[in-house]
Amino acid sequence: TVCMSSKRIAEDIAAMSTAKNDDATTMTSTSEPLVENHAEMMEACASGQLATVLSLLKAASENDDIKQASTNNDNDINNILSQKHLLAAQQEPTVGLSPLMSASQYGHMDICQALVDAGAPWNAIDRYGKCAGDYATVAQKWEVVNLLVDVGTKAELILGASIRLAQQLEGPNNKSETNIDTAAKGKDEDDQKQISNDAGKPQPTSSTIPVSHEPCTKPDYLQHANVRYNAANTLLLDDDDDAVMMEWERPLMYAHAQILTHNGTKRKRVMNIGFGLGIIDMALQSYEPSLHVIIEAHPTVYEKMIKDGWNEKENVRICFGRWQDELPKFVEEGLEFDGIFYDTYGEHFTDLEDFHGLMAKVLHKPDGIYSFFNGLAPDNLFFHGVACNCVKIQLSHLGLDTEFAQCEIQVDEKDWEGVRRKYWHGRDTYYLPIVTWKKS
Repeated sequence: TVCMSSKRIAEDIAAMSTAKNDDATTMTSTSEPLVENHAEMMEACASGQLATVLSLLKAASENDDIKQASTNNDNDINNILSQKHLLAAQQEPTVGLSPLMSASQYGHMDICQALVDAGAPWNAIDRYGKCAGDYATVAQKWEVVNLLVDVGTKAELILGASIRLAQQLEGPNNKSETNIDTAAKGKDEDDQKQISNDAGKPQPTSSTIPVSHEPCTKPDYLQHANVRYNAANTLLLDDDDDAVMMEWERPLMYAHAQILTHNGTKRKRVMNIGFGLGIIDMALQSYEPSLHVIIEAHPTVYEKMIKDGWNEKENVRICFGRWQDELPKFVEEGLEFDGIFYDTYGEHFTDLEDFHGLMAKVLHKPDGIYSFFNGLAPDNLFFHGVACNCVKIQLSHLGLDTEFAQCEIQVDEKDWEGVRRKYWHGRDTYYLPIVTWKKS
């Protein structure tokens, strides 16, 4: 779609999120359980036997203490892998059901809390791509759903803060080496990947890992020389044949434009970050804005804008460059906007957070409206909810309220012809972000 920043970001935020990968699959498919009492744990979680669950976890913890005291080898696998943690987290080999998934689907709140406290991952998924939150949602166990959303949100915010700290310690030039490869990528089969890559460590190439495992971020996108439009101007591809923007997004872009112009009010001052196919900019033009700023950083896309005459429109101001460089100029100029839209491509999720900090300085008070392409974890609704909640909290710290309007959307399988990998999977509801200043 778009300039896949938020798409990719979303992917990023939710990539921090799952646990189904080749390594995990190998672990759970072994014929012998990794820990004792796994069968008893699964039965207790399904039947709601809290006392049994606590007893099993206590016994495993005591076993950990004994093993730690009996060895001086810090590299011993028994020291690295806590038996208590494995007992709480291990997935059975056939379907990939975990103790937390089992307890969640039956609504055993106290057991879910005990498992989470013991280290059970909230974002592990089974062989069908379902996490504990999905099991609770299907079973309508809303107390458990709320618990897992809260746990997931806290975990992602902490992880995001730790990654930002790592980037600061490494320096700005190393940002691309600290990518979060999220499990629920918002692309093909969500296989878990490492949360982050060691700085300076050679990265796997597309010839050694599946497409769905490749990093979501593309820090070299602006250097891509083969970014091109198709003949019908309905598809924009990068060097890897991944879609930067696609025609199926058109109804979503028009919905965003109507929101950003305060339900279609004319003469508003609007800004769009990431031109792509120009769909939202055409929609914004239909409302005759008094000022229409477009920030675009890729040379090929910029050339297309000039060729199509966008620079000749009297109310349009094109800024050719990265928003990181262009937006501070508007802050210094003191210019404010009634509506701001963000839809970049290939950026890191921390870029979105950085953007929000600058955006809040140029969003008109008290009635400015901000929105972004919401591709956060598009293939798993529960992960999507957690990712949206993270963004909502981050924006709240800036004095902004966020709500999500439901829009129906249909994407046909044939729409993906010629595109290497998808960034939207089967969901027919799009949650359109509407961000406004808090009333108080």
